[in-house]
Amino acid sequence: MNERARQKHPHKAPSYNNPARYRLDFIKENTLNRVWSIRMTRTRVVIVSSAIAAATCALIWCLFAYTPLRALLPGSLSGDLRAQYQDMAVRLDSIETAARQSSAWSANISAILRGELPQPDTVATATVHITDSILAASEAERQFVRSYEQEERFNLSVLAPIAAEGMVFTSPLSSPADVRGLASGGVSVSSTRAIPVAAIYRGTIVALSVDDDGLSTIVVQHPNDFISVFAGLGNVFVSQGRKVAAGERLGDTSPRQAMRFELWHSGSALNPREYIAF
Repeated sequence: MNERARQKHPHKAPSYNNPARYRLDFIKENTLNRVWSIRMTRTRVVIVSSAIAAATCALIWCLFAYTPLRALLPGSLSGDLRAQYQDMAVRLDSIETAARQSSAWSANISAILRGELPQPDTVATATVHITDSILAASEAERQFVRSYEQEERFNLSVLAPIAAEGMVFTSPLSSPADVRGLASGGVSVSSTRAIPVAAIYRGTIVALSVDDDGLSTIVVQHPNDFISVFAGLGNVFVSQGRKVAAGERLGDTSPRQAMRFELWHSGSALNPREYIAF
């Protein structure tokens, strides 16, 4: 306060420009001793608070920018990860389709072993055409697939030699007989006496029937989708659903009619002479 103001107001206390200060004390409760003390002005409090907030935001940004936490943000997947996820989705769909086909195939085999006819819906499921679940097939593609399957339905014999690798088929005849090829792909076995007939490979009797003439037909399911058919048997020594071994006797031929033997693979008729030495 200057001299003139002091003379004008002699009883007024002098004023000082002292800014507000804040103090944060850490006191030990047992002894009431001050352990740590921080003194700051209002301006410094604002600056320190802003610096702490900025440092926290920078730390969070660094965590999401340079660590795997970045994948948690929407739309931040890299091209490689997106391609991997799409490939995994396609593989999972293919596995699911294969599992449905395998389940339908097992159900049909179980029905055959029980002497029942497979249900049409399960047969359709087992023979369904595998398509891409992401790209829908066009009408032209579906028409081409239908025409190709219709033309190649009975032209799958090229796969039989591959499936027969490691399998040794034995002759179903234990005695000499007149064996002749048939136009249908099988062979005709004729003899003036009854000849024992045996299984060509291990398998399961899936069908056994008798015609009006009293002659029996046996169908044996073998591994790798091979099926052998014995038609025109006079005597039968096995029952439906029984498992047989290679060379096990199934029955006898009939002297009054030739036996017809057929070998099939995946619905395609084969020439038995190419796989069996009669």
